[in-house]
Amino acid sequence: MNKLISIFLISFILVACAGASVSTDEPKPLSTPANGPASACGVPSQWTIQLNRSGGIAGVDETMTLDSGGRLTVQSERSSRDVQQTISQDQVNTIAGLLSQACPFEMQPNDAGCADCFLYKINIQMNGQSYVLLATDVTLTEDLQPLVGALSQLMQDTGQ
Repeated sequence: MNKLISIFLISFILVACAGASVSTDEPKPLSTPANGPASACGVPSQWTIQLNRSGGIAGVDETMTLDSGGRLTVQSERSSRDVQQTISQDQVNTIAGLLSQACPFEMQPNDAGCADCFLYKINIQMNGQSYVLLATDVTLTEDLQPLVGALSQLMQDTGQ
């Protein structure tokens, strides 16, 4: 019976993905950076990140705000969750390091369609610059993936 369920789920996913069309209207970065050219991207001392993650199979719509002081707020439209907490200094340092690694924030071309992917809207304030990025699971650059992964994990951990 478990094999039958697994085969059904795999078939369902393949059919759903086969129906996906490639669109030229995929998300594009809104601005990178908003306040002029990128400066040297050392580890920022003061920063704020707002990440909105939406879409996926379950229709997620979550927003997380995190600052260099460790203040974390997570809001979920679907589950009516509103959590505020402070993360550890080690976690803050990890995120600051990932910000430094991902900067300058460059996006790859958005030429791949992706049914049921997450859409990420990332607002970053650091080093006197403002950045607004849009990406999907498919279009995240290798430099942004660790940052978005760590932020998504923080969002998930607040729900437990």
